[in-house]
Amino acid sequence: MKVILKFCILLSLLSLMGNVYADIYMYIDSKGNQHFSEKKVNKNYKLLLRSESNNPPPNFKNWKEKSYSEVKLPRRKILQNKYHSLIVAAANKHQLEPEFLHAVITAESNYQRKAVSSAGAQGLMQLMPVTAKRFGVDDPFNPEQSIFAGALYLKKLLKEFQTKDLALAAYNSGEGTVRRYKRQIPPYPETRKYVVKVMAFYHHYKENLNPSQLSTATISYSRN
Repeated sequence: MKVILKFCILLSLLSLMGNVYADIYMYIDSKGNQHFSEKKVNKNYKLLLRSESNNPPPNFKNWKEKSYSEVKLPRRKILQNKYHSLIVAAANKHQLEPEFLHAVITAESNYQRKAVSSAGAQGLMQLMPVTAKRFGVDDPFNPEQSIFAGALYLKKLLKEFQTKDLALAAYNSGEGTVRRYKRQIPPYPETRKYVVKVMAFYHHYKENLNPSQLSTATISYSRN
């Protein structure tokens, strides 16, 4: 009861403070005394409360396995800016909105050019090997090849399915799947969440990307 009481008091104090800016660990010694710390002092300390500002960084190795239910903007603004000119160039070439291409890349790899999914999708646009081959990509981790191939693929999907929602569903689950479900979004939770997430990113970028940056672009990036 004492532990529960102290925990409730701690939560009450934290709620008055607003956001929590440090992790809270607790250790109960052999005498029943509770010890609190902002870090894991030793293996006896157990995480009691995680800071809102200290979430672990995302793991991009299995990005495709991640839930698409939470819409969060990318933390990697430096990488977003790094590939912006290339994204605009590819969008202009294939008659796409740069904001839409940004949204897809955000959801697919969060601008991690070496991202690899458990299913085998690779690169910024998370192209499957068969798709990469279809669009002439010989290095899926090359930003230019990945972005231009992904943009061309999206262009073809938009031409066939007519709407962004269906094009995204096809990009995520495959063209044949969308055709099989009579050109409706397949009833797969991951696909439906993916469409919602990408469209949320798209609307955000429509409101927040600087229009002056979208008119022209030069390809300038590091291959490293």
